[in-house]
Amino acid sequence: MIAGYPSEKLAESAGTGSTFSRHRRFLFTLVSFIITGTLFLRPCINYTTIDTSSNIVSTELCPKTAPLSPSFNTSIEHILKNATYKQESINRLSQAVQIPTEVQDTNPDPRDDPGFYSQFIKFHQFLDETFPLVKSHLQKDKVNEFGLLYTWKGTNESLKPVLLMAHQDVVPVNKESVDQWTFPPFSGHYDPETDLLWGRGSNDCKNLLIAEFEAIEKLLEDGFVPERTVLVSLGFDEESSGVWGASHLAPFIQEKYGDDSILIIIDEGGGIIQADKDLFIAPVVNAEKGYVDVTIDVNGRGGHSSIPPDHTTIGIAADLITLIESSAFPSDFQLDNPIYGTLTCIAEHSVSLPSSIKKVILNAGVDEKYRNELTKYVSNDKALRDLIRTTQAIDIIHGGVKANALPESTSFLINHRVDFHSSVRDTVLEDVKRAKQIAKKHGYGLLFEDKYIIEPTELGYIEVSYTKSLEPAPTSPSSGPVWDVLSGTIQDVFVNAFVTNKEHHEKELYVTTGVFSGNTDTRYYWSLTDHIYRFVGSLFDESSLKTVHSTNENIPMSSHLSAITFIYEFIVNVNESKELS
Repeated sequence: MIAGYPSEKLAESAGTGSTFSRHRRFLFTLVSFIITGTLFLRPCINYTTIDTSSNIVSTELCPKTAPLSPSFNTSIEHILKNATYKQESINRLSQAVQIPTEVQDTNPDPRDDPGFYSQFIKFHQFLDETFPLVKSHLQKDKVNEFGLLYTWKGTNESLKPVLLMAHQDVVPVNKESVDQWTFPPFSGHYDPETDLLWGRGSNDCKNLLIAEFEAIEKLLEDGFVPERTVLVSLGFDEESSGVWGASHLAPFIQEKYGDDSILIIIDEGGGIIQADKDLFIAPVVNAEKGYVDVTIDVNGRGGHSSIPPDHTTIGIAADLITLIESSAFPSDFQLDNPIYGTLTCIAEHSVSLPSSIKKVILNAGVDEKYRNELTKYVSNDKALRDLIRTTQAIDIIHGGVKANALPESTSFLINHRVDFHSSVRDTVLEDVKRAKQIAKKHGYGLLFEDKYIIEPTELGYIEVSYTKSLEPAPTSPSSGPVWDVLSGTIQDVFVNAFVTNKEHHEKELYVTTGVFSGNTDTRYYWSLTDHIYRFVGSLFDESSLKTVHSTNENIPMSSHLSAITFIYEFIVNVNESKELS
């Protein structure tokens, strides 16, 4: 059960008694997925009038997409249901996981220290040996030593290419927690009883990378010849912001093809999730929050600790940290926010959610009263509030070197994820405002962008600086021919992979859009296309998602097979569609 805003108040004002409180657990089933990095969802919102007889809006807000089945579908059934193919796929993904392509927060220039990246050399050899048709039919370019760009040249060069992405690197395994793993972190162990494949990178994101290669290898084996060029771009330091990988790959592609030259980009992101007994949602992440690291340095005077000032630089920093943590960024719940799409999709199609709660959610788009009530709830719920505001996390602090010496300086870092209705500049200026308040309070100066807002005093000064700034990503369209092909493919994969027998025939999938709280390598690719989507064609298992970047990372193999199917179908569909230019 999610703690947060007193839902009794929300229920009371909405005329629902304690219903909202009782059904909170069901309503926010998806929150655990949101916290792990995938924020859901915004369907195409169609504002309409309220049906006065039921007090619920009458126009469908989250419509069902028609499945788009490719005419070239030689191996779809084989990928999903052939036991031999599954075992071969297990072996491929397992071997990929066994190569520990770890990166740190800061990594050397690969041209200066290629030995640091020795595991990536092994991984490249593994790809060549495991996917011989890809090796022989696709052109491979190495970019900045270890970045890989594969080109499957199409027969019609006038058509914009499709770009598939993934990253080769994985986050490090904490050496102190290795004994907490059920199976060794780089074992690639497969457990047939649970259908889980274990290991670092199994779910972030060697699963997607291997699925892309498996799909292309199978298409080549089947004799498929693309009319539209397919590109596969693989960075090698996504987990440390893509400094050496994607930041070089994107310009390489841009120089070759030009701005707005790519039809669509697919990278890691959302997957298919179960929201109710027979209700599934596929969040295609089409936006990302921004990012900025703000560093605050408190510069004071040293001396002997036996003669201390009223506050050392550590004390001043502590006061500023207390102010920052007690004054969160304001909530900005607008109707185009993905969290509203999450709620409307569930409210519209769930058979378990009471009509009283549906009324609050579905009418929020057309009635200010309900919107305000829903806003209050989201703003005060700990699991949801960060979806509608800029976040702040004080992650690093340094100060002092000796017990009997006053610290001459203390610094700390604030990591912000910028709300997509805000900006890096607004975020940084809010920190400057807070620093100014503390500087005045304690008689310190304030320096920002090489200018003194407050002149330094005999006590010292506070300096505010920032790095790694990234504005919120442009929002990719959720309508039009490109979206239709993507969403139709997802719907068809769901039918093929998960609605397989009479028992499951009533299951329904709704394709929507979403936003990332974090950032993928797509941050460097914005100039190449307006259509950037972050999606893995897997059924997301809640327990597996909780292990991403943690101990016991794993993925259900059934979900991996559906991801292969998604890439296979998508490549064919973007080639067969007559609506795409």
